[in-house]
Amino acid sequence: MKVCPCCGNLLIPKKVLAHYGRYIEVDQCENCGGIWFDKYELYSLNPDEVEKFSIEKGVNSSCQPSYCPNDKNLLRLLKDPIIPKDVIIYYCDQCFGMWLPFDSLKRYKEYQKTRIQKFKEENRGELPKDLEKKIEILLKKGEEDLKEQNDLEFEYKMSQFVSIVLLILRILSYFIKK
Repeated sequence: MKVCPCCGNLLIPKKVLAHYGRYIEVDQCENCGGIWFDKYELYSLNPDEVEKFSIEKGVNSSCQPSYCPNDKNLLRLLKDPIIPKDVIIYYCDQCFGMWLPFDSLKRYKEYQKTRIQKFKEENRGELPKDLEKKIEILLKKGEEDLKEQNDLEFEYKMSQFVSIVLLILRILSYFIKK
């Protein structure tokens, strides 16, 4: 079990919806409300899932985390000019996991939703018409493969593969537009 880098309590695993219908497991402290995301999980978390992290106790956003729950390395404060200043994110430079207080997660996902919406409005109708169809085909293929194998590791690898393919398709569509 992982231990909260803020208050030392055990982190509770929570299965939540990510983009494209897949699920990820993140860890939350039920004492201070902070959430640990392994590599890439923060970015793939569906913004509509944030409320599942609300805890009844009252959130301690002033808690400053110290060590990574995975590898015990010192966590560092992420300083990125793109991310709003009121969003606090700590990260591990070894495993690339990230720690956020609940209120920062809420603000970050709202910011992410706004950026996505703005991008969609600016680029409306400019993506290749067959991009959605290609994504659908890849997802169906992955679904068929998952039905054949019940192995969780395979499911994880397949979701990573689909994410990479989708990222590549997005990058290609960006350059096709130009």
